[in-house]
Amino acid sequence: MRILIVSQHVRESDQAVALAAGCIMAALSSEQQQQTEIITLYPPLDIDLISRHLLDKEPDLIAFSLSLWNRTALLALARHLRAQQPRLFLLAGGPETAGNCAELISAGGLDGVIRGEGELAFAALVDSLVRGRLIAGIDGFVSAAAALADPPAATCPDLAGLPSPWLTGVLPLTPGCGVLWEVARGCHFNCSFCYDAKGHQGVRPFPFARLRRELKLFAKSSVSQIWILDSTFNAPAQRGHKLLQLLIDVAPQIHYHIEAKADLLDSHTIDLLTQLSCSVQIGLQSAHPEILKPLQRRINPQQMRRVLHQLNLAGIVFGLDLIYGLPGDNHQGFCRSLDFALEQQPNQVDIFPLAVLPGTDLHRRRSEFGLCARSTPPYLVETTTSYPTEQIEQSQLLAAAADIFYNRGRAVGFFLPLCDLFHATPATLLQQFADWLTAEKACARAQLVEVEAWRPERILPLQRDFCREQCRRHKQYQLIPLIEDLLHFHYLCAEILLGDDCQPAGQQITPAVFAAAHWQLNPAVFLHFFHYDPADLEVIGGESLNKIAKQLQQDPGQRLLLKVHGEMLIETLDDSLARMLQMATTGQSGTTLLTQLDPQQAEEQALLAAEQGILLPIT
Repeated sequence: MRILIVSQHVRESDQAVALAAGCIMAALSSEQQQQTEIITLYPPLDIDLISRHLLDKEPDLIAFSLSLWNRTALLALARHLRAQQPRLFLLAGGPETAGNCAELISAGGLDGVIRGEGELAFAALVDSLVRGRLIAGIDGFVSAAAALADPPAATCPDLAGLPSPWLTGVLPLTPGCGVLWEVARGCHFNCSFCYDAKGHQGVRPFPFARLRRELKLFAKSSVSQIWILDSTFNAPAQRGHKLLQLLIDVAPQIHYHIEAKADLLDSHTIDLLTQLSCSVQIGLQSAHPEILKPLQRRINPQQMRRVLHQLNLAGIVFGLDLIYGLPGDNHQGFCRSLDFALEQQPNQVDIFPLAVLPGTDLHRRRSEFGLCARSTPPYLVETTTSYPTEQIEQSQLLAAAADIFYNRGRAVGFFLPLCDLFHATPATLLQQFADWLTAEKACARAQLVEVEAWRPERILPLQRDFCREQCRRHKQYQLIPLIEDLLHFHYLCAEILLGDDCQPAGQQITPAVFAAAHWQLNPAVFLHFFHYDPADLEVIGGESLNKIAKQLQQDPGQRLLLKVHGEMLIETLDDSLARMLQMATTGQSGTTLLTQLDPQQAEEQALLAAEQGILLPIT
């Protein structure tokens, strides 16, 4: 039987890994794996073109992995395939099968769906189809002929019996790639808005021996980063300790993305995290215990503050999640939650509208909670009894401003001092930024909330202009040079650390060679005029900007910023060398560049810049 397993991702990235498809395929017999192929798609989809591509492979069965971001597109593709090839067996699985399977089957013209963990169910279904047996009675499977009620979701009772998609080679590994690494299934908690527990409270870890083998393979394959798929890796704390020690022992060179529950981050866990290159994402959702309690979630704000303060002291990169539109909350409550979150100085704050996901307790109790939400993906809340539509829209605008100014604008290092200077709470300052964009820059609401289109290089001049206007309004003119230096310093730090090393030329450059060639500034190198020494800007903490300005001496000049062996270097330039490198940004002949330098140092400085890779020959 020829099988295609189709996944569609949001975009191409290191996270765009067809893990579910890989797990399903790995559970098939080796003979059947030879006839199975994983198809990865990205938007936008040309349904006619993709259909022809899939049908050219002459499949007998096509399975779709449905999530809220791809449901509409993949069901449209399934309908088109059904029209083209009526005898084709079409199947769906994934998170979108959590509720109303009959509607899903009808919408896609499917032959059936598998609810829950699909490895064993899919293997049993394929075996039955190959052998011509009845396909009824398979756990988690509901056929089009019997789609009257949703069956219980399938669960693999013994994870030790499941083959690894990585160890079997079903999912390929290439140097520098990213990995989605499933270390456990389930969740200790049953938050009403979440489906991680999948109706089965408790965590089922994968065997530790398997995890060790997989991690050794990732290290051997030069994987660059790993997203650890475990809703709460540190519940209980001892399991988290064991996992982190494994990462330290086997592959400390890989960067890890980890989700954690803040109130379970003990001192030993924090110490282990400091030994890794990692970022930790923490689900705050709301700073109000009374809002979270009815949703089966708890928070102790004082304890949260203490733990996040410890993470900051330890230098651990962490982000916080917030949700607006929660039942019982309102826009003012969301503003207070945002204030709380940003006061903890997270490296990023991720803000989401409430999604009322089918299959969750919140969806079942939406009338009780007074929720009105879209019935189609992404199931976003439209209004609640306490959170009317106009307030939802206010929160959406504020969330966009936070993403643009704080996250994409790389403002973590100076945001709270700005709030203090301008006598504003974090939420108020961000709202002022959104209002300023609308009034002064004619930025339409639709443009502002389309945050994916906002790039750091576009945000920087807007931050600068906004801060200048705020300084004038608050009569803090003397701080404009310091604030502009801080904006540019944090922007350039991120650009450099996220970019490539400045590589040396690898050969000696003679004066004749330099003079004869044309040269340009290496794109990995940055020139910028600072009013203050960047070394002083780097150590600025949470003190007031007025106090900092009084402590620092201005040291104006051009600085060169670059990365060497993974570390950022900052060099102060004399005027002639700065002029020469500035000219090189547009590309110039070696002879022209030499005329910009002090004649006594011209050859030495030019050759050194070329040999260090600061200047690159134009070929």
